[in-house]
Amino acid sequence: MKVGCKAGDFACGLDRGQAMRFAIVGLPASFAVVLKATSLGNAISSASLKKRVSCPEVLEGDMAGRLSWSVFVCVVAVFSIASAANASPAKALEHVVSVLPMWPGHQQGGSGGTPGQAPEGSGIFLRNGVIVTAWHVIEPANRIDVRLSDGRVLPARLLAGDAATDIALLSVDADVAPIAIAPDVELAQRVCAIGNAFGLDLSVTCGIVSATSVTDAGFNDIEDFIQTDAAANPGSSGGALVDGEGRLVGMISAIFASSGDTNIGINFAVSTDLLVRVADALIGEGEVRYLQPGWQLERADRSQLAEIAAPVVKTVDSGGPAERAGIQAGDRIVAIGGRRVKDPRSANTAIALLPGDTEKTDVSIRRNGTSQSVNLSFALTAANETAVTDGLADPDCPHPAVVCDMRQAVFPISSFDPVGSATRIGGDLLVTNRHVVGNTGTATVHAPGGPREARVIPSAYRGDLILLQVDGLPDGGRIADMEIVSGDQSVFYTVGADVARKEIRVFDPGPLIALPAETAEFGRLHVGAHMQPGVSGGGLIDGAGQLTGIAVGGGDGRFEAIPIKDIKALLDLRSHADAVAITERLGAGFEACAETLESSETAGISDTEAAGLSEVCRSAENHGQLLKAGRMLAKAGHFEEAISLHGVAVQQVPNSINARMSLLVSLQLGGRFPEMTSHARQLMELAQGDPQALRFSIQSGVWGGDAALAEEGYAALLKADPRQAQAARRFIDAAPPAPPRR
Repeated sequence: MKVGCKAGDFACGLDRGQAMRFAIVGLPASFAVVLKATSLGNAISSASLKKRVSCPEVLEGDMAGRLSWSVFVCVVAVFSIASAANASPAKALEHVVSVLPMWPGHQQGGSGGTPGQAPEGSGIFLRNGVIVTAWHVIEPANRIDVRLSDGRVLPARLLAGDAATDIALLSVDADVAPIAIAPDVELAQRVCAIGNAFGLDLSVTCGIVSATSVTDAGFNDIEDFIQTDAAANPGSSGGALVDGEGRLVGMISAIFASSGDTNIGINFAVSTDLLVRVADALIGEGEVRYLQPGWQLERADRSQLAEIAAPVVKTVDSGGPAERAGIQAGDRIVAIGGRRVKDPRSANTAIALLPGDTEKTDVSIRRNGTSQSVNLSFALTAANETAVTDGLADPDCPHPAVVCDMRQAVFPISSFDPVGSATRIGGDLLVTNRHVVGNTGTATVHAPGGPREARVIPSAYRGDLILLQVDGLPDGGRIADMEIVSGDQSVFYTVGADVARKEIRVFDPGPLIALPAETAEFGRLHVGAHMQPGVSGGGLIDGAGQLTGIAVGGGDGRFEAIPIKDIKALLDLRSHADAVAITERLGAGFEACAETLESSETAGISDTEAAGLSEVCRSAENHGQLLKAGRMLAKAGHFEEAISLHGVAVQQVPNSINARMSLLVSLQLGGRFPEMTSHARQLMELAQGDPQALRFSIQSGVWGGDAALAEEGYAALLKADPRQAQAARRFIDAAPPAPPRR
C-alpha cells in the first residue's frame, strides 16, 4: 500500500507497494491498517519485499539472471473485448482466475499449505489469452501460475506492467472467453466482487457502488477507482467487480481494513476506463505513455474553494501544450475532456485516461471569475516540435537535456537486491546503497556491452552507501561531477532503473522538502522527486543536471536521498585503518538482520526473540532495517522495542517524515501519547501542508494533553484540506478517550 516506499528494498517508514501499512485513516483516527488486497496471511511490510523485485524477462526460469534493458515491446494479437451475452455474477466466475505467484522466501499459493499464508491474488480474462491482474501481486514473483475456475493450474508469463496504476498483464495458454465490459456505473448500483480471498479459491460477495471517480485514495500514482462495500480481502487484488449481469465494472486493487485485517466496507476497484486504456497501451507498445500537459498544479486554498473546487495552475512549461493553449498561472482547471476535476490528482487522472496518441482535448478553465474553454493540443507542428524538443535529450525523456544526459551515468545492477541502480562517479567507480548489495561483496552491473562483475571497495563510512569497482564501463560515458555546485535547486529529478520498462529513465520531478538536519550523522535530502522500486542507488539530479545525492526511497510525495558530501566521505574513508573491518561488520549485520526479519515473518516473535531482533538490527545500523524491524515488532505487540528502534532511526535522519511517522505510530500503539507531542510538532514543521502529518499533530495534541498543538494542526489542516478539517474539528471538540495500549 502506499505511504512511503523504500526504492529497491522498500525499507522506509510507511511504504508504498507494501502488503500492509500502519496508518491513521481519518479522524477520530482510530488505528487502521491499509492493505493492498494480496493474500499474505498476517501481511508483510514492504520492506520484506527487499529481495523480491523481479524483471519480467527472468520470470520463466532464466537462471543466469541476465536482464535485458532494451526497450520491451510485446507483440500480441489484439482482439476486441468481447460483447458477451448477458450473464450473471455467478456466470462471471469463469472469466476470473486465482493468481499464484512464487515470491522468494515464501511458499507458492495453491501448493497445499494453510490458506492465507502464501502470497496470492486474482486475475481477469480481459482478452483472449490475456489476464489482467494487480501489479503488486506479481511484481516480486520469479514464477507465476494461475488457477482457472475449473481447477486447472497453468503457467503464466508476464507480458508487461504499469506500476503507476497497479496494472499488469499475463499471458496464458487457455481458451477462455474474455469478460464483457459494463456500461457506465451509477451510485448505489448493485455490484459483486469475485476473487481469491485469503487464498480460499474464487468466491463472490455483493454490495453497492459507494463512489465513482475516486482519485485520492492514496494507493497508486494514478487512480480512477470505483469504491464499493462489496467485501474484498487479502487475495482479492486483481479480482473482478461486476454488475448484476456479470459484466466488468472494475478490477479490485486495494482495501481499507481494520487493525485485525478484516474488511470494513471501503474497497477500491480500478475503473474499466483506466483498466482498458492501460491494457491497450501495454498490449500495443509494452508500456504506457502518459501525455504531458506542461503545467504544474496545486490545490486551491480555502478562499479559492469558496468559489469553485478546482486545482490552480502554479506554472506552465515554456512551449508546452498548456502555454500554447493560452493557459496561465493562476487559472483554475475545471474540466478536462469533459471530465470534472477538483484537485491536482483528479486532473492528473483525467489526463492519464487520454490515450497516448490523443492529439487534442478540450479544457474548461476559470480565470478571474469567468469561465472559458481552451483546446489543449498534444500534436506539434514541425516548428513547435523543434522549439519544444530543442532543450530535451530525446523524445523519450521530456525533461531538460542536461538532466536526461545523466541517464548515461546510471546503471541497473543486481546483487542482494535483484534490481537496483548504481551511479558512476569515476572511470571504474560506481556508488550504490548498502542495502542493494547487502553482504554479498559483489554486484552484476548491466552495462551496454553486457553484464560486468563489480566488487565492493571497503570504506569506514557507516551510512547506506557502498562503493563498487568495475571494469569495462563505456569509454567516454557520462561520469557524475562530484563538485558541489549551486545549481537549480528549485526542482529535482531521480534517475534510476524502471523495473516495468526495463530501462534507465528520469522520473517525474519534485521540489525540495527539507535539507539534511544539521545535527544528523547521516542526514538526507528530502524531496518530492518521484522514486520507486529499482531506483535505489540512482542519482538525485537538480534542474541544472548536477548530481546532488544518491536516491534511497520514500513515498506519498516524500522521498529521500543521501547528499553528495556523504559520497565524498565514502571515498575519503577508503584509506581508514578500519575500512575492511567496518565494511565486513556492517555487511554481516545487515545480512543477520535480514535473515532474522524474514524468519520472524513466518514464525512469529516471542519476547526473547523480540529482544534478539532488536539487538541484531540495531547493530546493523541500517536506517531501512530499523524502520522495518520496528514496524514488525509493533505489529507483534512489542511496543517498547519498536519505539526504541524507530527512535534510533529518527536520530539517524531527524528530518525523515516517514521515520518520524513510524515512531508516532509505535508510540500510539504503546499508549505513550504525551511523548507523541514533541515529535508531532516537529513533523508538522517539516510537512506543513501534509494532511497526514497534520492529523498526527491534532491527534497527538488531543490525547497527549497539548491543546495548542491540536489547534495549530487544525488551523494548518483547514488551509491544506478543508474537508478533513471539518472532521478534525469534531474530533477536537468531542474527542473520545485515548485508546488503551494495544
